Amino acid sequence: MRSKGRVLESGVTGSLLVVIAAIAVSAQAPRRVTIDDLMALRTINDVEISPSGDRVAYTVSTPSVERNAHEPALFVMPSTGGTAKRLAESHRIFTPALPAPRLRWLPDGQTVSMLVAGTSGPQVLTVNPETNAATVVTSAPAGVSAYEWSPDGKFVAYLTRDAAPGPPPIANRVGSNPPATRLWIQPLPSGAPRALTPPDQFVDSFSWSPNSSEIAYSFAPFTGFLAPYSTTIFAVPVAGGAARAIVDRAGMNVSPQFSPDGTRLSFITTSERTGIIAPRGLAVADAAAKNAQIRSYPMNSAWIAEVVWAPDNQSLLVTMNEGTFAAGAQMFEMPIVRVTLADGKAERLGTGATVEYSMSLSRDGRTLAYREVQARTMGDVVVMDVASRKLRRLTTVNPQLKDLALGELKPVSWKSFDGMEIWGLLLTPPGYAGTSRLPLLVYCHGGPIGGVTLGLFPQFMHVPGQIDPYPTEAFASAGYAVLFPMPRGGSGYGEAGHRMIINDWGGPDYKDIMAGVDHLIGQGIADGDRLGVMGASYGGYMTNWIVTQTPRFKAAAAGASIADLHDLYYLTDGGDLMIEYFKLPWENPEGYARSSPLTHVAKVTTPILISHGDRDPRVPLVTAQKFFRALQVLGKTAEMDIYPRGGHVFYEPQQEKAVMTRNFDWMRKWIP
Repeated sequence: MRSKGRVLESGVTGSLLVVIAAIAVSAQAPRRVTIDDLMALRTINDVEISPSGDRVAYTVSTPSVERNAHEPALFVMPSTGGTAKRLAESHRIFTPALPAPRLRWLPDGQTVSMLVAGTSGPQVLTVNPETNAATVVTSAPAGVSAYEWSPDGKFVAYLTRDAAPGPPPIANRVGSNPPATRLWIQPLPSGAPRALTPPDQFVDSFSWSPNSSEIAYSFAPFTGFLAPYSTTIFAVPVAGGAARAIVDRAGMNVSPQFSPDGTRLSFITTSERTGIIAPRGLAVADAAAKNAQIRSYPMNSAWIAEVVWAPDNQSLLVTMNEGTFAAGAQMFEMPIVRVTLADGKAERLGTGATVEYSMSLSRDGRTLAYREVQARTMGDVVVMDVASRKLRRLTTVNPQLKDLALGELKPVSWKSFDGMEIWGLLLTPPGYAGTSRLPLLVYCHGGPIGGVTLGLFPQFMHVPGQIDPYPTEAFASAGYAVLFPMPRGGSGYGEAGHRMIINDWGGPDYKDIMAGVDHLIGQGIADGDRLGVMGASYGGYMTNWIVTQTPRFKAAAAGASIADLHDLYYLTDGGDLMIEYFKLPWENPEGYARSSPLTHVAKVTTPILISHGDRDPRVPLVTAQKFFRALQVLGKTAEMDIYPRGGHVFYEPQQEKAVMTRNFDWMRKWIP
């Protein structure tokens, strides 16, 4: 073919050969997915539309195994589409573990900003999209963790931690607070920054008033896992003076945002409840007084993620999980919803099965930009004309996906032991026609109040998905089906569902999962003689639990796994979580022991691989070591890998690839 093409240089015959060659290329079958393919996928970390709506800034993160880092890059492109322009190449976007750019446009819409790595920590950088001229604006000694420009463009406000007094102590006092994270403002274009909040308030979020005269901020009197559940919202005048309370009540009260006219304040709240299981809902208050005209918008126990005011002051745009638009077959989605304040009506803006992140609205409210994830994508930047709901996709950050044979991911449901309808996602191999039984891997999610969404890394679409230790798409390409069950206790069934596993981890949630396995066997999809189970964090707990309860699984892989529930209370940064589920250990010793996999370790028959980071603050390494030690003494088939520098999840691409490969090979070995 090639030699003939060189001879026939023109005319109909030559054109025909070109067409034939093009058909041959396009007819090549997409290839199966490998772990290398998964490690090459890019993630959009942040999206921000300009005030006028004419441009969109976004960052794209690319994992580099060679340099062992997730490397983000900043781009700006017209909101009508066109060529993206990369900016600030010589500056390193702030990436403490994963990229955290915090994109913002300055009020004049001519300059974009983000956090970049500096010698003393992250600092605010401004970039002119036309000239690519960049300027570092802040020089906070401990670095900047969040910032916002004043609407009049005269100040930048930011959060930074106070410097430690004096040299490092010889001994650290257990339980003492670190230096506070405080709210500062800095005049522009130059001037000395000054603190607006006192050193006994730990500020976590804030918002400028529209007239730039004051800043609303949320704070707790201490820091740590439970701090968000003891937060208050104050407003402090920029010119100086005493702060005033706007929302001063029990529970979580965070993420304040002034309405465009400055008369009201939206915030995320547990509505005076201090429990960790309480929904994190939407509320609006009168901004001029204390605890005045507070109205909640529960939307069936929705957990609110993002909030943006519409310019008419009459409605808010939110993203949520749980609640009205995240139940049943839709529990794997996260749509953008308009909430009308007068009557509480909630209306989904988009259509189709999607997951939305990082939304921002133009000043006139006409154009919305965000990252949209579909079932078989990593997500791309889209803009919506709010009036017509028409969408325009601006990016294709992973064009190689068209060359890969991806499995089918779809919601499935089944009846559990008590008749409750339980949902999950089912991933089947590329081209699966449903005429044969498949080896089935059950992927238990973290949490307990956790879950999965649509996307190529269903548990981790909100971050670079490579932190997922289980390469599910590679498993699908290797011929496995993967079930992502959503048992009660996790997301999708509201607060009532969350509370169904109180004092009973491994009870009804375990039965829900096994009912799903039996359902797929009954449907002729799963091969009951080739079952595997895997998961990390609470999913690691459930993996350990399952192999102590049944011999049906041929292989298991547990990450950040929990074996002894006492360890979660005594040894972690989030031990108070256990009180809500099991009370204090000395108040409920039977419950802690009954629900701990370590209690039942002698029953294990399944070969199990245990993976753990040596710096995991949430699930202590010792709990996995105890389980592994017991398995060794009992002569069980078990292996354990400890990853240096690894936390609750792994952020280094070399470790991410290594743990994916290890788990993949383990399942292939025992379930060929």
